[in-house]
Amino acid sequence: MRDKINAALLVGLAVIAVSCNPSKKYEEEEKSIIADYVADNNITVAPDKHGLYYIELVPGSGEYIETGDSVGVHYKLMFLDGNEIDSNLAPTVPFRFRVGSYVIDGWSIGLTYMQLGTKAKLLIPSRLGYGSSGYSVYDPLYGYRTIIPGYSPLLFEIEVVELIKARK
Repeated sequence: MRDKINAALLVGLAVIAVSCNPSKKYEEEEKSIIADYVADNNITVAPDKHGLYYIELVPGSGEYIETGDSVGVHYKLMFLDGNEIDSNLAPTVPFRFRVGSYVIDGWSIGLTYMQLGTKAKLLIPSRLGYGSSGYSVYDPLYGYRTIIPGYSPLLFEIEVVELIKARK
């Protein structure tokens, strides 16, 4: 009997601990922000299995990008309220990297839906972006400065301007 009471107490404590988890609150708020953005902007595409929304603006041509391919892109990063965070649209040199390395998961996944010349928007939930911790930079004068708070969904506009297929 005593073991049953102890087990019930442990289950009860576990339920209380999970319900008091503040991350659940932030995750629910993020879901609501994404749902509002999708509704307000008449987005008709469904999220993929990862929760990423891929919104094609200009179709590309040729082979689809795969993990391991090298790409050059122009991009603009925004919060869902429209405030721009970062961009490389002005430079003549694209941002170059190997897909699956050095970028957030949302990019690695979203780029596999694209071809050379594709221009698309990626609505990326925080779990595929900068997660619960966000993104900060260190400034020697002011210390750490938060650029992207935790649990922030992000909107990227990406244009693929270079594609070098990986050797097989």
